[in-house]
Amino acid sequence: MLHKVMKFNLNKICFVQNVYQTCCYCATFTINNDIVTFFQQNLGLPKKEVQRIFRKYPSFYNDSYSTLSDNFSLLKSFGFSKDDILKKIQILTLHSITIKNYAMLLEEGGFVKNKIDSKAILRFKFISKKSIQSLKNENFIQKHIDVGQHILSFIKFPIELYPKNCDESLSWNQVQKNTFKLYVGWKIKMDVENIKYAQTIYHRLYNKSYRLMDRSIDILLKEFNFSEEKIRRHSYLIHSDPDNTQAILDNFQNLCGMDVKLILSKHPKIILTPWKTIGQIRKHFEDFGIPESSLAKAPEIYTLGSNTIYERLCKLKETPELASFINNPQVARLIYYYTKVNSRLTYLQSKNCISLNLLVTNNFSFNRFNCNGNDKGKTNDIMIYLTKELGEDKKMLRTLLERHPYWQYISLLTIRKTYEFLKMKNFTKDQLCHCLQILLYPVDKIEDALVSTQNMKNVSYLRNLCGSIKSKYLLPLVLYNLEKDYHFSGDGVWNTNEQTKKNPSSNSPKVTFEDTEELDHEPSTKLLS
Repeated sequence: MLHKVMKFNLNKICFVQNVYQTCCYCATFTINNDIVTFFQQNLGLPKKEVQRIFRKYPSFYNDSYSTLSDNFSLLKSFGFSKDDILKKIQILTLHSITIKNYAMLLEEGGFVKNKIDSKAILRFKFISKKSIQSLKNENFIQKHIDVGQHILSFIKFPIELYPKNCDESLSWNQVQKNTFKLYVGWKIKMDVENIKYAQTIYHRLYNKSYRLMDRSIDILLKEFNFSEEKIRRHSYLIHSDPDNTQAILDNFQNLCGMDVKLILSKHPKIILTPWKTIGQIRKHFEDFGIPESSLAKAPEIYTLGSNTIYERLCKLKETPELASFINNPQVARLIYYYTKVNSRLTYLQSKNCISLNLLVTNNFSFNRFNCNGNDKGKTNDIMIYLTKELGEDKKMLRTLLERHPYWQYISLLTIRKTYEFLKMKNFTKDQLCHCLQILLYPVDKIEDALVSTQNMKNVSYLRNLCGSIKSKYLLPLVLYNLEKDYHFSGDGVWNTNEQTKKNPSSNSPKVTFEDTEELDHEPSTKLLS
């Protein structure tokens, strides 16, 4: 009695959960018109019937026209009729590779053609647990069929190695697993222990079509020149889709600026990525102005989803501290390790030493930096940015910056903001190069210094006809005004006024100083070399 009550309650909970999920889907999503068009054009369903299907199977909200169309075409290629698909319409929500593997594996496993329908695909895991004898009694498999031998007959497997007899008391799934061990042991010399380990980790190996597996391994051996040992080490490649692998080779000559075969050989996990996704990822980076060659620093980025890449690129551009790295050759590492980057960003902000290397480095290196108590930033990020923006030699720019005692403590964000501000003020790249250290100062200080410089007395010989100081003298004078109160020690780079502005002292007298010093020479527009 207790068992019946518990079973009733569990069923009730499941029902409520399904209703809740359906309501959430319906409240959050609206039916895409393209999907309605698909149902109307391909299945002849009215809009009201489409809405009913969506209410019953909310997972359709996550599908697109192209996905449903590809699945529909795939099912028809396997001989599924329109009426058969309509009886189990939810079959269209399965992954295309799942449909392909299930349909082909049922055929290889001896199932009668007319028994391989939508219902059998959806109930594949349940049916596969039945014994061979039960399946024969239910007319799924003909009486004379030896399942193990029937599977191996679809590939070029030596007849003398065929299993002698098939124990029909075993489940169809178990016979299929035993045959898999026999096949990979022959094809790539994989021993029992490695097979067991691979099947524990990669569950997709359980229900993979033998024809697809055989084609996949042949492509790896012949097209990529993989050794059998390499395939054994990367056993997930056995369940790769050969059609997808071939499509990658056909559609992409290069990846990450290198030959596609070389990249896939070094990073074989990319082979599992749908070729259309690879194209979408490339398009996203192209739209954000990031060259394909930059991805060579993290080719694994092609193992992520295209939507994930797009979202991370948007967040990168929206985050000021990270946007400075968008033209960095190692920006791909920033995208690939974004979760780790995001968790470290706030901490490094507090230390004012954000660098791309620290954001993406391994935990050991990051902890070592943290324990050293060093607040210096990694200057290579600064040099990469300035070299690209100013178009000058990196060594020369570094020499100019090294004259300032605190240049290594200034964040790239400060430098980028100042550079963009001065560029907006129409200062040329040559003028910025000749007064490079000014980029180390915060924008608010430079704004004040620009005003005070224009108000300097006794420099009329430096002014143009409009009364403004000539642009070629302006930046050196601004730098002079920024540092004169600090005795030219370099301390002017620190934004010490922020705290004063926030907590002004009402008791302290206001003291102003007027610059009456007369310049006896024209300020140099170039720093001494």
